Amino acid sequence: MAMIGAGVRVAPEHTLLFERLINVLVSAAPGIRFCFSTSPETTIDAIRRWT
Repeated sequence: MAMIGAGVRVAPEHTLLFERLINVLVSAAPGIRFCFSTSPETTIDAIRRWT
């Protein structure tokens, strides 16, 4: 499982980084599950949705 926060996902200047991150993780770990949080406060809830 990989947690990716809003700091990487939402900022338009980070779009290329976000795409590369997803592609590298999928290549390294086929079947990986991703969790997406919108703030530090929502991190635990995002993880709980997948466990």
